[in-house]
Amino acid sequence: MRTAIPIFALLMILAACTPRPFASPLSSRSTPPTPPLSPLPFPSPALWEDITPIGDILADPAGYKGREVTVIAYYRGWDLLREAGSGPPRTRSDIAVADPTGAIYIAPAGEDAMSGLPSLRPFEVGSTETLLRLQGRVQIAENGQPYILVTKMEEIKGLPARVLLRVRRTGGIAGMDQELTAMADGTLYFLDRKTRTHTRWKADPVQVTQAVKGLRPFLDKESGTQVPDGFAYNITIQDGEEVKTAVFYEGKLPEEASQALAPILAWFGEAMDRIARPTPTPGAYPGAVMAAVRRLAEQRDIPPEEIAVASWEPVDWPDTSLGCPEPGMMYAQVIVPGYLVILDVHGELYRVHTDRAGEQIVFCLP
Repeated sequence: MRTAIPIFALLMILAACTPRPFASPLSSRSTPPTPPLSPLPFPSPALWEDITPIGDILADPAGYKGREVTVIAYYRGWDLLREAGSGPPRTRSDIAVADPTGAIYIAPAGEDAMSGLPSLRPFEVGSTETLLRLQGRVQIAENGQPYILVTKMEEIKGLPARVLLRVRRTGGIAGMDQELTAMADGTLYFLDRKTRTHTRWKADPVQVTQAVKGLRPFLDKESGTQVPDGFAYNITIQDGEEVKTAVFYEGKLPEEASQALAPILAWFGEAMDRIARPTPTPGAYPGAVMAAVRRLAEQRDIPPEEIAVASWEPVDWPDTSLGCPEPGMMYAQVIVPGYLVILDVHGELYRVHTDRAGEQIVFCLP
């Protein structure tokens, strides 16, 4: 007698023998996407608390007079890179310091003010790479020049406050030595260490942020291969509360590295264009244009050589306001021949209206 197999058991056996498609352990759920690159942890404002940019002091010396400030800046000795643009305010021993916003002289308030510093020689360019944190009180010299009377100073590592990116470009046929600094607010500062020329302008802060993020995958690495007469880019980046570096050799770069370096190259190109602009010299422009340059130099307390004439054109002003009337004022309705002048100071444009002789000069907003 044959044993009968229950119908239910038969169905179970057939189901077990039926081939089924392969199923991985993850087949019941979609494969998770590759996590995106986490955003660059830019420094919090707390990292820069109580740090005063030098440019703020230069823009408002009277407002800062007598105030205690903390500054992070590079040692420049006896203004070796010509950034301060003027002589020392007190004695020949005064030294200059500079950050991307400007340069200012400092003087010790006492013998202990510089006791914590290494031996720095004010006549050696090699010392200008030393980064300092200094505390002191803003003073005004007899000629109206601001300086800082320092009570404490120490050498530190890293970057000045609010700086996200610093690039040192060296090499090339001419043996260049240049640097470019980008700040969180979009301020770009270019310095040619060999020719001791510099320029400053504003970019979109988002561009700076994107440029830094694009460089992040290359931190702590060297990219490319050195070639004769090629450029090397030594890049320092503020990565959160850490400072990291990367090196690019422009001669032979992978495509990804070339794309990351592209914004830096564009900024260097713009800086070179700005440096190449002719500076105003007597005889090159009408006397009224040069008078406008001198007047602006006095107001900004800078050498006239730092002011570029972006454009100028003869204009017949409709009245004695020279096209810039003040509310509530009355002006003679006579035509006044003169000039419309646009002056450029490190990327900041000034619109100036003059008469033909340069005796009447008005700084007029667009």
